[in-house]
Amino acid sequence: MPKPKNAPQKPALAPEEALYQALSLCRKAGQLTMGFDAVEEAALKGKAWLVLTASDASPKTVQRMQRAVGDLVDVLSMPLTQQQLAAVSHRAVAVYAVTDRNLAKLCYDRLAACGTIKNEEDMCE
Repeated sequence: MPKPKNAPQKPALAPEEALYQALSLCRKAGQLTMGFDAVEEAALKGKAWLVLTASDASPKTVQRMQRAVGDLVDVLSMPLTQQQLAAVSHRAVAVYAVTDRNLAKLCYDRLAACGTIKNEEDMCE
């Protein structure tokens, strides 16, 4: 029996919540690397498709990550804090890497919805 056309629609998620759920999916799929050293190693080995930093990561940490892997992979800031992401990582972590291409694309889309990415020309392929 088909669904009635007047069934209530699911409420749309806030962009930050959608990004959080995308990161949670990456973690459950085993495609999320966490921590500065692990992320740097993954990027240098060519495994990382996207590097993300928490909004409250120290400027020095973000700058070091940009210098270390900025030529290899995009390093983008998320609108989520370390405290908000603690449920995903089980501790306060400032730097994340997505190691699956499709999940990285999902995170790009969620970041664009949050307004973090202004235009796609700023991203590398």
